[in-house]
Amino acid sequence: MKRNIIFGCIFLVGLSIFLYPTVSNWLATRAHYSEVSTYDKKVKELQREEIKRKEKEAKEYNEKLQKERQTVTDPFSSDGSGNSSSYVDMLNVGEVMGYVEIPKINVKLPIYHGTSEDVLNRGVGHIENSSLPVGGDGTHSILTGHRGLPSAVLFTDLDKLKEEDIFYIHSLDKVLAYKVDQIKVVLPEETDDLTVAENQDYVTLITCTPYGVNTHRLLVRGHRVPYDQKEKEEIKEVVGVDKRMIGAGAIIVGAFLIALYRRTKRKTIEKI
Repeated sequence: MKRNIIFGCIFLVGLSIFLYPTVSNWLATRAHYSEVSTYDKKVKELQREEIKRKEKEAKEYNEKLQKERQTVTDPFSSDGSGNSSSYVDMLNVGEVMGYVEIPKINVKLPIYHGTSEDVLNRGVGHIENSSLPVGGDGTHSILTGHRGLPSAVLFTDLDKLKEEDIFYIHSLDKVLAYKVDQIKVVLPEETDDLTVAENQDYVTLITCTPYGVNTHRLLVRGHRVPYDQKEKEEIKEVVGVDKRMIGAGAIIVGAFLIALYRRTKRKTIEKI
């Protein structure tokens, strides 16, 4: 009896370790989808005048950045807290700036102000000294996310993007489409590719690389292209897949417990 209990505990611990990434990622994905859904709902509740005001303020902020030629630092080498009150107020809808949608790697992630560790554990961070993600000539918005977290996918699969792939930025009531035109691996201090280019509308997605080593930075840049809703590839339903995996784990645990109970009961009867 005691031996069976020990064996059962070992099995359950092993199964829990095996299922942890799946379960935690499922929970994180649900949280991301909930955050995105809440953002869309709050934007729809905004008055048209309020949306125009927020967009106007963001564009003025971007123009100021372009004139001042603000420098961008590696988001993983500083606290990236984004404490400037004027910055935090920009595009702020329920503490979310917008969200990025990448059909190729099947993610839809909320964008937060700054790149603090708390932000990067919850979603994608916007680098403060880069353009706000509202589009327009002479803008370069830089978004960063973690890779390889056991609790969430985030930008783990960013390296699967290829040139010509499309990703989307949802900003207020608009959807901005970007086509990947440059993919580079650079050192953390190499930021020349993150500057604003005149008459260009760029967004760059950043994460650490190589996977698990994190000595370099993977830069995936896209330039603005017309948004065509008919051609937009929908994000696959990942929550349902993960539910099936969790269900399979529950069935395995249930079957094991039933087998353990029957075995214990049989041995008890034999002793009698």
